[in-house]
Amino acid sequence: MGTGAVRRVRRSAAMARLHPAGGAHAAVRLLAWLLLGLAPLAGASPLPTVVSTNLCADMLALSLAAPEQLLSVSRKSQDARVSSMPERARRFPANDATAEEIIALHPDIVLASRRWQTHNRAELLARHGIRTLVLPYPTTWQQIFDSTRFVAAQIGREEAGAALVTDVQARLARLREHPRPFSALYLRANGGSAGANTYVDNVFQAVGVRNHMADLGRSGWGRYSLEELIAGPPDVFVTADLLVDDGYAKSAYSRHPRLQQLMAARPVVSIGGNRWGCSDWQLVIAAEDLAAQLDRLGAPR
Repeated sequence: MGTGAVRRVRRSAAMARLHPAGGAHAAVRLLAWLLLGLAPLAGASPLPTVVSTNLCADMLALSLAAPEQLLSVSRKSQDARVSSMPERARRFPANDATAEEIIALHPDIVLASRRWQTHNRAELLARHGIRTLVLPYPTTWQQIFDSTRFVAAQIGREEAGAALVTDVQARLARLREHPRPFSALYLRANGGSAGANTYVDNVFQAVGVRNHMADLGRSGWGRYSLEELIAGPPDVFVTADLLVDDGYAKSAYSRHPRLQQLMAARPVVSIGGNRWGCSDWQLVIAAEDLAAQLDRLGAPR
């Protein structure tokens, strides 16, 4: 109850004592003022203010936070070449994830990555009353649901988190209704790929596709063997439109002539919209994109 409400309650009580005949009316007024004073307490307490410091944290913050509580997002989230929500991100001030910027903004919570945490910034920010929330890196849908709910709860947006998870679960259920008996290999620009226990495998499973790397017994992120690929190619290749630097793209054999021949002879599906780089709820959009393109291909050859 605010100071003004306290004053009104005291004044009403004093009036009831001074005028017993009007005690009933005073009691009614007292109750009304009490309810008015308690009204702010009945609502939600002020949401904690939030600063997000990396692209994947930005995507969760932009999806879950109320506009008034999000003070700043990382500069990358405003870059349409790498961000899936550049227009929404541009509504907020950008930061370069420096401790000085964050201290000046003085949020209640900072959303950060494990790599950012290694610079011991959390200890510095804690001395200024700022809590650092290091985001997990999920590899399964359940972990994505859990991390979404966790972040939502930490920033006071439990209902938004629950609604987002429910929506994703319903969309995944619809995807699983239709089988897609393809084997697929994800190709990174540097010649790498993804086996079991990766978010790529997570997406493939959601659309009923076999992960070629997982079929070869590979787990995690790594390189594929060109010899194995030539001996037993997948039904379809999957790429993503993620921005990479030239050195990274030229560092491996993704441009090998034999691989290029294989890719010319088999379907290549590209995931767009920059929704492939973060292991979060947006993977369902990537899954829907992949499923739609596979459905247009018909049955594998």
